[in-house]
Amino acid sequence: MCGIAGILSKNNQNIVPLIETMLSSMTTRGPDGAGIACDNEILQSKSLSDLEFCKLSGSTALGHLRLAIVGGTCGQQPFKSCDGRLTIEHNGEIYNYKKIRRRLVNSHKFLSETDSEVIVHLLEENFRKENDLLYAIRRTVSELDGVYVIVIKVEDTGHIALVRDPMGVRQIYYGETNKMVAFASERKALWKVGIKEPLRRVLPGHCVIIAESSVRDFEIANNILKSTKIKYKTMHSAVSAYKKALVSSMKKRTQDLDRIGIIFSGGIDSVVIAWLAKQMVKEVICYTGGIQGSSDIDFARRIARRLDLKLRVNELTCNEVEQMIPSVMDIIEDTNAGQVEVAIPVYAAVKLAHDDNMKVMFSGQGADELFGGYSWYTKVVQKEGYEKLREHMTQDLQLLYKETLEREDKITMAHSVEMREPFLDMKVIQTSMQIDLKLNVKKENDLFGKHVHRRVAQQLGIPRNIAYRIKEAAQHGSGMHNVFDEIARNRGFDENAVSRQYLDVIASYEKIGSSQRYGYLFENEKMWIAEAHVQMYLDSVSKRLPRFEQNMVAKQKREKRLL
Repeated sequence: MCGIAGILSKNNQNIVPLIETMLSSMTTRGPDGAGIACDNEILQSKSLSDLEFCKLSGSTALGHLRLAIVGGTCGQQPFKSCDGRLTIEHNGEIYNYKKIRRRLVNSHKFLSETDSEVIVHLLEENFRKENDLLYAIRRTVSELDGVYVIVIKVEDTGHIALVRDPMGVRQIYYGETNKMVAFASERKALWKVGIKEPLRRVLPGHCVIIAESSVRDFEIANNILKSTKIKYKTMHSAVSAYKKALVSSMKKRTQDLDRIGIIFSGGIDSVVIAWLAKQMVKEVICYTGGIQGSSDIDFARRIARRLDLKLRVNELTCNEVEQMIPSVMDIIEDTNAGQVEVAIPVYAAVKLAHDDNMKVMFSGQGADELFGGYSWYTKVVQKEGYEKLREHMTQDLQLLYKETLEREDKITMAHSVEMREPFLDMKVIQTSMQIDLKLNVKKENDLFGKHVHRRVAQQLGIPRNIAYRIKEAAQHGSGMHNVFDEIARNRGFDENAVSRQYLDVIASYEKIGSSQRYGYLFENEKMWIAEAHVQMYLDSVSKRLPRFEQNMVAKQKREKRLL
């Protein structure tokens, strides 16, 4: 995993000092190396503090921070193609890189064992065929199995392309002023150089090509979520296909790893990941965060004992949560109550993993959206039918990038930890979309959902009472929802403090997560919509960081308009 930053000047100014500023704002994304490419020259070092920025100057620059997972200590970026025409940076993991490398190794000079370097040589091959950047990008990403943000600079034209994987598992933002166009892995890096909200993000499966006078967006990856034909209509066929895809996903994500951590709530999604990981990796440690006495902590402990899983727990008090809130909002670059409530237990778990020097963690994100795990899904079927439910589930999956994935990437990378999401493997997604939805979500009295998912868990050896634990949302299972209400009230924010004017303000905020977007319509609204006084408290906390607060208000209003 890595941190990326770049600037293209519109008036030929030296922007190297600004790249240093951007990289310095997100150092935890890359403690194992740093590099900068500027006007066809590349400098690299073992750390950002050792990188001699003063040796370069130019009007276009790419900066990179490296968290070494694949390729060991050798593999600093940026990389340059053999013919010198292309310079690239990569943030992510390519799981089929060894296969691609074997095909390219006789015709290209490799300087490292990293998956990232494979991309530049594959791109070079495709660029030679048509001398068309967009063609080369589309051909290249069609061969990549993994998650990625790729930055490409064409040296002879100066054009820069920003490429994002089909599910948007990794993120990159961009913005411009009258002086420059800039991009980075985190918003705060852009804020640091004077680029304010509204910023834009490269959308999943898209490429943004930046030239001095234009910024153009292109779709580059086929959307496998569109009109997928139902292939598996029986429980037996669905379970068989899904089990095969899931095991394959786990194998490719655990290759060459000796130890991994698991974000562990005791729910079936994290249990399946931990159970499979234990069979594939020498050391697996599960990590749970939550309020003392919360149900997630209780279940996590009981299930870890039952399945002989190693578990570490970060039990938080109300005061500890309150102390964490400002720093967590700064890390996730958001003040939305639903986001912050979920972020705290993840942050608490990742902090423990960081203390254990864990470099890679796995998450169960995506299983609910793929297999129908939310409690309101069965009620959607009852009122609107399966076709409408499929529309909702597809939208939920398509919005994961900004509702979950970006948040968790920032939390883990704030601790120099990489997150991997096995359920978001493209083959797993494709298989889930080919399963008859009636097999996963029953129309009447379905308290569980995800029936194919749970059957696979049982086939893998997980006891039925664990496989069929009723889902509890992270903010409730961890105890955060009630604690946030308590903290807000203790600080003088209750229903009486909320004015009509403030209600109009938060009505303009973007609704995050399917529970806020439509799930509350089928459930207890108070349970799923963060109450105004809680949001008011969080907004008051954000005002201690004026630049952050100003930018977040602009971000929330812009994204509301885009819905």
